[in-house]
Amino acid sequence: MRKCFKFAKENSSSLGIVYRPIAKVGLKDASGELFELSMMVDSGADITILSKRIGDIMGVDVEQGEAKVFRGIVGEMIAYVHKIPLFINGKEFETRVAFALSEVPNLLGRLDIFKNFEISFRKEEDFCFSD
Repeated sequence: MRKCFKFAKENSSSLGIVYRPIAKVGLKDASGELFELSMMVDSGADITILSKRIGDIMGVDVEQGEAKVFRGIVGEMIAYVHKIPLFINGKEFETRVAFALSEVPNLLGRLDIFKNFEISFRKEEDFCFSD
């Protein structure tokens, strides 16, 4: 399987125009229906992170997960780890996800994802997931 995505051209308030690797990922809502979410592929993120709002859509009782402290560029935060099904190009993966109580960018981290794919970033044009 090979699935490619174009880099998203976005305006950064501090850097001007930047190109970000945004992938479309499938998740299941509370009724079991698939919905698509845009997520930034972040090779520097250990784990996938989503906000509580996305957990609510999925029917996840976020605070019942395992509370962990995560550190990043903006400091520390507590997030709650759950295992959820995540879909890339129709292929399902049981994935550990940290749900933050505050709004955070949707980041697709390495844990449980990168071991399943070879991921190539080609300049600022596109990036591909291949198994």
